[in-house]
Amino acid sequence: MFMASFSFTSMSALVKVLGPDIPAVQIVFLRCLLALPLLFIVVRRNSGHLLVRDRGLIFLRTIFGLIAMVGFFYSIARMPLADAVFIGRSEPLFLTILAPLVVKERAPRSVWIALITGTVGLALIFKPALDWHFAALVASGAAFSSALAHLHVRKLNRSETPLVIVFNFTLFTALFTSLFTLPSFVKLTGREWLILGGIALLATIGQVLMTTAYQKDIAPVVASSSYISVLLSLLYGYLFWGEIPHPLTWVGGTTIVMGGLILLKDRFKAHEPPTPLAH
Repeated sequence: MFMASFSFTSMSALVKVLGPDIPAVQIVFLRCLLALPLLFIVVRRNSGHLLVRDRGLIFLRTIFGLIAMVGFFYSIARMPLADAVFIGRSEPLFLTILAPLVVKERAPRSVWIALITGTVGLALIFKPALDWHFAALVASGAAFSSALAHLHVRKLNRSETPLVIVFNFTLFTALFTSLFTLPSFVKLTGREWLILGGIALLATIGQVLMTTAYQKDIAPVVASSSYISVLLSLLYGYLFWGEIPHPLTWVGGTTIVMGGLILLKDRFKAHEPPTPLAH
């Protein structure tokens, strides 16, 4: 999950480079379309089948994942990268609340401390952000939807391999977003196509790594391991855009990360079984 977070944060930085002129749904469509040929070849060579057996689960994973991607791409194009990622790191908190309901996996007792710190952290980040309040709300919604998507990844891992899951998610997301993108496609420059190629590559690598991670450990723990993305987003934001977060954003982001680290610390005391296919 650490490696997946590096891939996703680098992808987010490239999305921010594209800016708000290209619709988020078009970026999602092209990110999936460009990745499909490579995924098809790899899955064809390494798996006995292309499509997942549980169509209902992959449909839900695709819908929640699509909402999360479009929302996150929208928000990072309209607000500082670190702020958007800080809000996105509330996902493990949502996921921990939902895990017992969706995948019947109980979180450690310390999760309630993490939930309190995460809630306080979000409130602190929102306070200095009134000028991009709508983008912050979108980022929060994306984090919630992402938590639901990742829980369905965990369920799919019980019967499918990571490559098959990622291929199906990419295929169905491309099909869904094409309905909204093709009628009003925004023409791209050569530089923008090159950036989109990088986005597709990093997103695909991140998806495979993340799906593999959810196959090998319980969902709340894997999600809490993604907090390395906060440090990377701060670094990218400062180096490339000169972004220095508001003092309250630092405090709020720190409390969110503290909540995630509390969950991660409990991992060293637990011995939860992986999904069957992880053996």
